[in-house]
Formats: sequence, structure tokens, C-alpha cells
Amino acid sequence: MFDLHIHTCYSLDGIEKPETMAKYLKKKGFRGMAVVDHDTVKGALRAINVEKDFLVIPGMEIKTGKGHVLAFGIYEEIKSREVEEALDEIHDKGGIAILAHPFRFSRPMIKTDVIEAINGRSFPSQNIKALQFAKEKNLPCTAGSDAHYLWEAGVAYTIMNAESIDDVIEEILKGRTKVKGGRTFWHPLKCQIYSFSSFVRRGFRRV
Repeated sequence: MFDLHIHTCYSLDGIEKPETMAKYLKKKGFRGMAVVDHDTVKGALRAINVEKDFLVIPGMEIKTGKGHVLAFGIYEEIKSREVEEALDEIHDKGGIAILAHPFRFSRPMIKTDVIEAINGRSFPSQNIKALQFAKEKNLPCTAGSDAHYLWEAGVAYTIMNAESIDDVIEEILKGRTKVKGGRTFWHPLKCQIYSFSSFVRRGFRRV
């Protein structure tokens, strides 16, 4: 099991240390996680350096004018916030692009390599639409909790056979994944309450 959408204290709206997230997921039986902090790879790189027996996929979450994109398999930050330029930059750095939480804010407007079909902070109806969209477009799927707090980690996850970062990328691109979670209404509702509280505490600064 892999939680492929984790935020840490390196995100403006995150609070947990990368190693705390890793230890929590390890206790729950997870093999690894993707650290995709907003606009930075620092959390992912810290997790890789600290957690030697837990697979950490380095990445970041990029906010563009047409939606959010997760970059997996990168070790340097993506600078562009223009969609096409950001996608090119991800690929140039050897990574893959994943459309994050589609249908949460609007219909998908970005062509990526992969669809995040289940997101722990999205409502079940939104995840159902994302799964249907991925099937219609014949695109590989991932799932992740989108955790910003420890109690969120692991509520949505991806099952695959992978022992390395390269294995993870290959398994995802070849569609050899199973996505799980994201079936409850109350969890994303609780997440929205916590998210709004965080928004107020940081002085209404958007991520």
C-alpha cells in the first residue's frame, strides 16, 4: 500500500514533519508514500534522507490557472505555473504529471499522464466522477489521502508492487495499480472544517 498524496510541514497549510508521516504510515502497514508539498520538494527530500526503510516518492503539488498537478519522481522544484510549461518542466526533469483531485473545483482542463482517481479530501461523488473520467480517457489512476494532518494519512491509497521509485513510476504508467478509499462523506467534511480553520490561522493566505 502506498499513500500517494501526502503534505508535511513544508507546505504552508501542513503541520506534520515528513518523518512523523512516514512512521505513522509504516505502523499502519504501508510500504511508502509520495510527499507532494505545495510548491516545494524540501519535505520530500527530507523524508528520503531520514526514512531509509520506507519508500518515499519525491514530488510537489503545483497550482496552475487550470487546476492542481502533482509531479512525481522529481528532485528539483518546478518553477512554472503555466500549465503547458509546467508539464514540460516535469517531463524534462524525469517526472510524471498527475491531475490532482479532479472535479473538486471544476471539470478537468489539463491533459496529464495520470489521474488521481481517489482523493481522501474529495467527496465520494467527486471521486466517482474522477474514476469515470480516467476510464473514459483510458488513463492510469492513483489514490492518496491528501493528508495535511496525521489522522488523515492512509484514508485513500494505491496498491501496487514496487520496491523503488522507478518501480512506482513504471507501475503507475502501465496502469498496474488498484485505488482504494474515499467512500465516506464525513471524512472530507471534517477535512474542510480543519482546512478552513488553517486558512483563518494563517491570515487568509491561500495555498
